[in-house]
Amino acid sequence: MKAKNTNKAAMEAALAIVNKKYDRNICWKRFDNGRTINFTLTVKSSKAPGGRLSPSGRRVAAACWHVHGDFFDALFEVCPDAVIVSMGKKITKDEGNWQDQNIGSAYLPFMYSEACDCN
Repeated sequence: MKAKNTNKAAMEAALAIVNKKYDRNICWKRFDNGRTINFTLTVKSSKAPGGRLSPSGRRVAAACWHVHGDFFDALFEVCPDAVIVSMGKKITKDEGNWQDQNIGSAYLPFMYSEACDCN
């Protein structure tokens, strides 16, 4: 993912907000600070809050859909002008966040929002 119109301090503040909800289990897998910040959210433990599940139900060492949505909301609170670009889609404080999608197949659909224990 790429973050624009923001800075490292705002990103770290948003991460701190999210970690209050997910028991300090969320961290950066990648964080390249520059004019555009390239980043990836992950989890310290796939068994702890915020961990993702694969369509087969196996735990994945990645942050779930809810973590990403909460992180984006927190970033927009800290830095309202921030823009996230993920998978070619633009996310701003006004649009694009919390859009679910199928990560399974047409035959066996599996939505991002279902790929965790958050619900």
